[in-house]
Amino acid sequence: MEGMQKIVVFTLNNEVCGVDTIQVREIVKYEEITKLPKMPQFIAGVISLRGTVVPVVNLNQRFELGDSEITKKTKIIITDLEGKLIGFIVNDVLEIIKLSAENIESTPEIIRKIDNSYLKNVGKNGDNLISILDLSTILTDTEIRNLN
Repeated sequence: MEGMQKIVVFTLNNEVCGVDTIQVREIVKYEEITKLPKMPQFIAGVISLRGTVVPVVNLNQRFELGDSEITKKTKIIITDLEGKLIGFIVNDVLEIIKLSAENIESTPEIIRKIDNSYLKNVGKNGDNLISILDLSTILTDTEIRNLN
């Protein structure tokens, strides 16, 4: 399938978002997160993933979409950023879809300017629009360093 992109589709409160499967190392069920002192609001804390300590970002808070209600559907998407694992809490992972190039549009410049550099593309799946995020840009380099 030439030019197909596989997208993990998930929800953040009422927003439907996606991320390229290339950026997803694994998806795990939400588990109790250990809070850390003096962390920014959107850093939920850390989990232990098979013995590795993984910082976890609450995407709803990061994007100022309100609080995350933790339910049975809540998941943590694990990504590998330059050799460091980071988790992102999402309300629910819906599906993995394939989008062809003509169903992926780059983010309009005006939206990118409003400090949304993490919004990579907009995907069209039928009548639904999916904000495709770039997980590697959600945290700034400074924030990543501070997590160490």
